[in-house]
Amino acid sequence: MTQEPLACKKQVRYPAPRTGMSLNSIKIEIHERGEELPPCSDRRDIISLMAHELADIQYPKQAHDLEISALERENVEPTYVGRGLAIPHARVEGLQSAAVYIARREQGLAWAKEVADTVILLAVPEEQPDLYLHLLSKLMRWRMKGLSMAQLRELVAQD
Repeated sequence: MTQEPLACKKQVRYPAPRTGMSLNSIKIEIHERGEELPPCSDRRDIISLMAHELADIQYPKQAHDLEISALERENVEPTYVGRGLAIPHARVEGLQSAAVYIARREQGLAWAKEVADTVILLAVPEEQPDLYLHLLSKLMRWRMKGLSMAQLRELVAQD
């Protein structure tokens, strides 16, 4: 089985959460970092790096807001969720789409007394907190089942 190129992305249309919002759908883009994360002793540096990289890909005018939101959330409580996975996330006002940005480091990264080998930065419109929870649930299923990137894309595309 051939693997997809690491720098690939896929756009998925996702029905808006049932919160009374008037949006018909939210676009979700999945990106994977093309190379391993650099060694780093502070998870906040990794969050900043990933926020700026994601902003370069998808949100060029909102890099600062994306970084600040993700760092503020990390300061409340570390986003390590177990099984070598950290999911920092940002809810940013005015985003027109959501993004999942996946990065890895085979040797792992120190993450609040744990070691994360996979870091997934989520960016969602601030007005859509239910979307964040829905994506988090799908990401946890993906990690628990040991699915491939292609299977993650299928999982996210499912309603």
